[in-house]
Amino acid sequence: MPLFLLRSIILISLCCLPQAIFAAQLRVLVLDGDQMPWMQVEKGKLNAGLYADLGVALAQKMRRKVSFTILPRKRLALALEKGSADLICNYIPAWMPGAFDWSVGFIPNTELLISAQSANKPDSLAEFAHVRIGTVLGYAYLELDQILGKYFLRDDAPTMHNNLLKLAAGRIQHLVINQFELEYQQRLGLFKTPLHPYTVLRAYKGQCAVSRVGQVSVAEVNRAIALLQSSHELAQIMGKYR
Repeated sequence: MPLFLLRSIILISLCCLPQAIFAAQLRVLVLDGDQMPWMQVEKGKLNAGLYADLGVALAQKMRRKVSFTILPRKRLALALEKGSADLICNYIPAWMPGAFDWSVGFIPNTELLISAQSANKPDSLAEFAHVRIGTVLGYAYLELDQILGKYFLRDDAPTMHNNLLKLAAGRIQHLVINQFELEYQQRLGLFKTPLHPYTVLRAYKGQCAVSRVGQVSVAEVNRAIALLQSSHELAQIMGKYR
């Protein structure tokens, strides 16, 4: 058989192979507006942060290539339900209800209520009734909702970073933030406001919401998480930002 003909046959055969062999992807969602340590965006693309590192690591364990899509909060659940993305991580079911599956919890964190040292801090959560508390638009705060009910005065901002700026400027005196993000900002000297001792609202482990009609199953995601844990790669990834 002539060499040129053999090459042509090989080329045609390669082109006809399933696309998944070459481009099986893990399509990861991230929330528009999140800041470091979670994500850093440059020219509209995710290029650093825990979400980037975690997405790459999960994809490698599943023998896939990762792609990231940045969406506003209101479009996240719909993207998963429609199968236009495979997963989003560092959420819990109470924060994002929807028709999708949930991985095991694996990203340890703590939700804190912090108060500027210059402010009078109430002695108990119940005494925060009628007190303005910095919150993020669209976020659910179950403990404060349960304890304060209609007396929970939210002062919503677009992002946690906006709230930290407001606290530093004296525009608010109290806010809710996760410990991982707060300590990252403090360690880098990006947030220097003196604080009262923290009030712990809840300890939790972030999970991945997994599409039921996506390209990966929740069982595959759980296997990838287990591999990251057993190889200590997860601890190494999180250690970069602690």
